[in-house]
Amino acid sequence: MRSPRLEALRSALEKAEFRLAATQDLARVGDWELDRHTGRMYWSRELFRLFERPEALGVPDLNEALGYFSLESTNRTRDLFWEAIDSGRRCALEQEVLLPSGEERRHFTVIVPVADETGRVFRLYGTVQDITERRRLEAERLEHLERLEELSRHLVEIEERERRELASALHDRASPNLAALQILFSSLADALPESARDELAPLLEDASALLADTTAGIREICTNLRPATLDYAGLVPALREYVAQFRARTGLDVRVDAASGSPPCALSRATQTLCFRLVQEALTNCAKHARAGSVRIGLGGCAGGVLLQIGDDGVGFDLSRLGEAGSTPGLGLITMRERVELAGGDFRLYTRPGDGTVIEVRLPAELHPAETNR
Repeated sequence: MRSPRLEALRSALEKAEFRLAATQDLARVGDWELDRHTGRMYWSRELFRLFERPEALGVPDLNEALGYFSLESTNRTRDLFWEAIDSGRRCALEQEVLLPSGEERRHFTVIVPVADETGRVFRLYGTVQDITERRRLEAERLEHLERLEELSRHLVEIEERERRELASALHDRASPNLAALQILFSSLADALPESARDELAPLLEDASALLADTTAGIREICTNLRPATLDYAGLVPALREYVAQFRARTGLDVRVDAASGSPPCALSRATQTLCFRLVQEALTNCAKHARAGSVRIGLGGCAGGVLLQIGDDGVGFDLSRLGEAGSTPGLGLITMRERVELAGGDFRLYTRPGDGTVIEVRLPAELHPAETNR
C-alpha cells in the first residue's frame, strides 16, 4: 500500500514533468544527456520532434545523433564536447540541422558538463532550441534595414542634386541679370541731367544698395545650397568661403585649421559633400544654441579617410538629454550622427554644461557607391 506522502511526491513529479514538457513544446526547446563512459544518451520528447525522429526508433547513439548535422556543425559539436569535458565549462554553439524531410533548420545548443566530487566530468547535459524562425526574422530585419539605408542614401542624393541644380540656376541666370541691371542702372543714372540726379540721389542710392544687397543675398543662398567652390576647388576652399560668409553674418570668430589648401588625402566628392554639410549644420546649431565666442574647424587625415573636428567654447549641454522633447540642440545633431553612420563613418560628441561642445567625425575617403553620384 502506497503512503500518502509517496503519492503526493509522485503527483508533484508528474505535474512538474508535464509542465516541463509543455514549456519545451511551447519554446521549441529539448534537452539531452550523454553519459561519458557508456556513450548512452537520453532525449526529451521535444527533442524527438525537433529532429523529426519517431520515438519508436528510440534514442540514437552519439554518432547517429551527429548525423543530423552538416559536416561543419558536426565537427564543431565534437570539438565543443571535448572542450566542455576538458575545461569543465559550459559551451554553446549554433548548428545547421538537416532533417529527414529535407528541411534545413538552425538549432542553438548549450552543453553543460556535470562533474563528480573529484571534479571529473562524467556526464554532459544539453539543451537544444530551434532558432530557425528567429534567424529568418533577423535576416528579414537586416534586409529591411539595408533597403531603408539605400532609400535614405537615394533621398540624400536627390536632395543634393536638387540643391546643385537650384544653386546653378541662380548663379547662371539671376546673378548675371543682376549684374547687367546694376550696369544699366548706373548708365541711366549717369544719363540724367545733373539737376535731376541731385534731386533723385537718395532714391538712386537706395536702389543701388538694394541691388547690391540682392546680389549678395543670392550669392549667400547659392553657397548655402551648394557652393560652386566645392565642385571646382574642393572642400577646404569651400569651407573657407562659407566660414567667411558665416563670420560676416553672425560675428562669431570661426576658423578653419587645415594643414594645406586641400584635404590630407584624395577624398571622393561624396565625402567632401558630407563634410561640408556637417560643418553647415554644426555652425547653424552653434549660432542658435551655443552662445559661443569662437568656433574651430579642424580637418586632418586618419587611416584611410578624413578626421573632421568642430569645437566651440559655448555653454554646452547635458548629453544624456539629447533627443528629448524640448532639449536643445536636438534633431540637427541626431541627423548628423545618422548621416555619418549611414556613410560608414564614426560620429562622436563631447560636451557638458558650461564646457563647450566638440564634434569628432571620422569618414572613409570613399563612401558607399550610392553616395558617389551626388
